[in-house]
Amino acid sequence: MLRALVLVLILANAGFFAWRQGWLGHALGHTDTGREPQRLKAQVHPERLVVVSPPGPAASSADTDAQALAATTDAPASAATTASAASVPAPASSPASGRSGAAATSAAATQACLEAGPFTPAEQRQVTPQLNQLPAGSWTTQAVAVQGLWLVYMGPYGDQDTYERKQVELRRIRGLNFEEVRSPANLAMGLSLGRYNQESQAQAALETLRLRGIRTARVVTIRPAMELTVVRVPQAGLAVQRVLTAMNLPAGKGFNACARN
Repeated sequence: MLRALVLVLILANAGFFAWRQGWLGHALGHTDTGREPQRLKAQVHPERLVVVSPPGPAASSADTDAQALAATTDAPASAATTASAASVPAPASSPASGRSGAAATSAAATQACLEAGPFTPAEQRQVTPQLNQLPAGSWTTQAVAVQGLWLVYMGPYGDQDTYERKQVELRRIRGLNFEEVRSPANLAMGLSLGRYNQESQAQAALETLRLRGIRTARVVTIRPAMELTVVRVPQAGLAVQRVLTAMNLPAGKGFNACARN
């Protein structure tokens, strides 16, 4: 009996060993063995695999040092340059440069663009010697074309009664427009039957009025067509402004702020 039991144990151990080795796997339906031969067959280029032993403590320390050295040597030069530039403090502005900047700002704030005119050719001849007191190149001149002005005019009348009576007569003429003339002084207490920028237009209007029975009208010149001059000082500081204020210029034609173009 004991022999039979020992034999059974030996056979059981042998069978279990054969089963663990996969010798009986297909026969007994066990395919998931520890060796997994089906996965080995599914490998692609297994000959390229290399088994590397895990590094010891000394090797790990050496690898860490090597990686640190590589990171240091491979760092871009620009990073070092940036760090160097960042470590250098920016130069502080000196008190003298700050004062000079404030002075320049104050001087710019006091400058102004001023102009005077327009001047007739005779007036410009009077103004030019005074402008020569200013620094060279600090002032300019600009020509301005001015149209002439002619009136179809009646008068002047010596007394108020005659003046008013003539207006009553003109109002009786249908479609006739007129206006009182108060300046210049030599034409005051007169009547204008039309204003024209060309003398030829005024003469044509006068002929039309004579056909309507107005015999005493005539053409007078208020201002001939001419070219006037405007004087401009683009950047007048306080000292220049004082000189401009003291100039003897024609009445009503002193320096004022420049008109916007």
